[in-house]
Amino acid sequence: MRIPVFRALRHMADRAKLAKTREEEDVFKHQAQEVHQRIHFMEDSRPGIVVEIDRLKCRRAELAKEMEQVTKAISAEEKRLQELPSVIAELKQERQHLAHEALKLHRSASEVPGSADEDQRVLDSADKIRRRAIAAIDTLLGNL
Repeated sequence: MRIPVFRALRHMADRAKLAKTREEEDVFKHQAQEVHQRIHFMEDSRPGIVVEIDRLKCRRAELAKEMEQVTKAISAEEKRLQELPSVIAELKQERQHLAHEALKLHRSASEVPGSADEDQRVLDSADKIRRRAIAAIDTLLGNL
């Protein structure tokens, strides 16, 4: 009787661990999807940044009195454009790491045999036997 009880307790603990692992897996998947969307947004922003740089260069030629302000804006946009590949590379690394973590959790999660109801019935049965034994001992001691 002792082995089924320990097995049922282990199964219940394994199920709790599995549920937590699946929750963590979902979190990692969700984070990886968010990073993936950010990567696509940034990759799609490249042409817009280039167009903005060109527009600002034309304005600088036409509006000499505003040249200093426009030059600062060009510098900022060029810096964004220059940093874009490294930012995208970092986000791709982060996405890969998050996906790897989710995959590790998915691979480490294993199904627990049987059902929680069966395990609970085994535990209830063992508890019932224990209570009967205690009652029998109490009865015997009460008669002495």
